Amino acid sequence: MPHSEFASRVVWARTSDAEADDLSLLDAVERERRARYLREDDKRRFTLGVILTKRELSARTGRPPAEISLDRTCPGCGAQHGRPLFPGWHLSVSHSGGLVGLAVADVPVGLDVEERGRSLDEIADSVLAGEPPGDLHVYWTRKEALLKATGDGLRVPMTAVRVSAASAPAALLAWRGRADLPARTVLRDLDPAPGYAGALAFIRP
Repeated sequence: MPHSEFASRVVWARTSDAEADDLSLLDAVERERRARYLREDDKRRFTLGVILTKRELSARTGRPPAEISLDRTCPGCGAQHGRPLFPGWHLSVSHSGGLVGLAVADVPVGLDVEERGRSLDEIADSVLAGEPPGDLHVYWTRKEALLKATGDGLRVPMTAVRVSAASAPAALLAWRGRADLPARTVLRDLDPAPGYAGALAFIRP
């Protein structure tokens, strides 16, 4: 999915793809991190995230995918388990169930996908910030995408972020303590695959 304003693209892959077991593009740090996952599904999701990222950056830089090196330094502790970073581009990887997605853009970007098989009713109070009743998977993915785009992640509760009604076009309406963000944010609902909800957020400079 291209978005010309931000030179962005979203690509998807499934953990059932054979390449989810292909470690050829993983460097030593990534192989070590993959080995620490206990579940095979988690290993495959991580592997696909690396493959999607390095292939997309290869297409943008002209460098072979195997020569793409990602910086995963965690801003909190300095370990190599943070979100992937690459000079000149903003990246966001998301996965749920058997689906893995990557968003790349030239502005801060956040991608989220959620399998609809899991009910979110029991956590509605920690998701909603005054929005009308509606599809909680839509609210969840919109807010997760926004929190990823700003880099706040779990440091900011979803209840500090208010978005448009789930049945209306996606938009950020308010962010507690950040009155500038609604005017600087572009939010899109995605339909990544049957049985999944998704959202994509951009933050203008």
